[in-house]
Amino acid sequence: MSYAAATTTANRRARARATALQPFLLPLASLLVALAVLGAGPRLLLVIALPALVIGAIFHRLPRPAAAAVACLLGVLSLGAGLIARADLLLAAGLLYLGVGLSRAWGINRGRRRLRAWTNRALAAVGAVFVAFLVVYPTMIVVDYLAKPRATINEAALGLPHERVTFAASDGAHLAGWYVRSRNGAAIVLVHGGGGDRQGTIRHARMLAKAGYGVLLYDARGRGQSGGHENAFGWQWDSDVRGAVSYLAGRGIHRVGLLGLSTGAEAVVTEAAADLRVKAVVADGLQGRTAADASHLPFGDRISIEPVFAVAGIEIELASGQAQPKPLLKLVHEVAGTRPLLLVGTVGFEREFERAYTRGTEATLWELPQSAHTSGLKDHPRVYTARVISLFDHALL
Repeated sequence: MSYAAATTTANRRARARATALQPFLLPLASLLVALAVLGAGPRLLLVIALPALVIGAIFHRLPRPAAAAVACLLGVLSLGAGLIARADLLLAAGLLYLGVGLSRAWGINRGRRRLRAWTNRALAAVGAVFVAFLVVYPTMIVVDYLAKPRATINEAALGLPHERVTFAASDGAHLAGWYVRSRNGAAIVLVHGGGGDRQGTIRHARMLAKAGYGVLLYDARGRGQSGGHENAFGWQWDSDVRGAVSYLAGRGIHRVGLLGLSTGAEAVVTEAAADLRVKAVVADGLQGRTAADASHLPFGDRISIEPVFAVAGIEIELASGQAQPKPLLKLVHEVAGTRPLLLVGTVGFEREFERAYTRGTEATLWELPQSAHTSGLKDHPRVYTARVISLFDHALL
C-alpha cells in the first residue's frame, strides 16, 4: 500500500472514530456545564444546568443545521464564560461544544447548487451577527457582572492612617472597608465601580482626607472582602450605601456626603433619593443599568445599547432573582430637588445619559470630554478637587 493510500485510510478511520464519539461529546459538555454551576445555588441549576442537560439529551434529534448552530452557540458562550470566570469546566465544555458544532457544520452545503450554498452561508453569517449582538454580547456582560473573580485587597494601599472596619448593609450583607477619621466633623462615603473594590477609590479618598473629611471606603457586596453576591450593575448596592451611612451615624457623624464612581455613582444617587440623612452627592460616571435608562439616549446610541441592556436585564433577573431598580432619571430628579448634586461626565454616551438625567433640574453637570471614564481626578486634579470639595464644604460644614 502506498504512503498516500495509507494516509487516506488513517484519516478515514480517524473521522469514523470522531463520528462515533459525537453522540457522547455534546451530552458530556452539558454535564460539565452542570458541574460548573453545581455549587452556585438552585437558581443557576434551574436556569443554566437544566437547559444544558435537556439540550444534551435531545441534541441527536435536531436537524443538522440546527444542531450545528446550537452547538457552536453553546461553545462560544461556555468558552467566554469560562475565560471570564476562570472556570476550567466551562472552558472544557466550550471546546467540546465547538468541536461538535464545527464538525456538524463542515460540509453541510456539499452537493447543493452553488447559489443555494452561498445563500445559506450568507444567511448563516447574518444570523451569527444578530446572535452575537443580542445573545453572546449581553450574556458575556452578565457573566462578567455576576461572576468576575475578586481581587486581593492590599491593606497598605491606602497610604493613610485608617481603621479596618466591618458593617452590615441594610439588608444584612456583611461589608468590609477602611475608615479614615474625620478632622472637620463630616464624612464622605466612597463607592467604587462595578467589578472593582475599595482600592478603585483610593485617589478620591486621599483627596477628601486631605481636606479634613472622614472617609469610608468599602467593598461592595460580592467584591473584595465583603460578603453577598456580586452584581456589577449595582441593583442592590443602595443597601450597601445605606449601611455605610448608618455606620457613620453610629459613630456620631451626621453630616454625610456621598461620592460614587461608575456603578457607585448609580448607587449613591439611588440611596440619596430615599435617605434624607445624605446632605450632598457627587456622581462621577453615571450611566445606566436598565433598558429604561437607555431609552433616554439619542437614537444612534439607543439602538446599540437599549437591546443589550434589555437582554442583560432579563438574564440577571433570571440568574440572581434580583428586581430591576427604579429608572435613574426619576432618582436624579428626586435628589436634585432637595440637595446639591454634581454629575461628572466623560465619554460620549455617558454625557448623553447625564444630559438627559439633569435636564430641567437643579443638578450640576460637569463635562470632561477629553477624559476616560471616571478619570477626571487623575486628569484634572486641581480643578476636580476644587469643585468637589467646594460642593461638600457648602453642604456639610
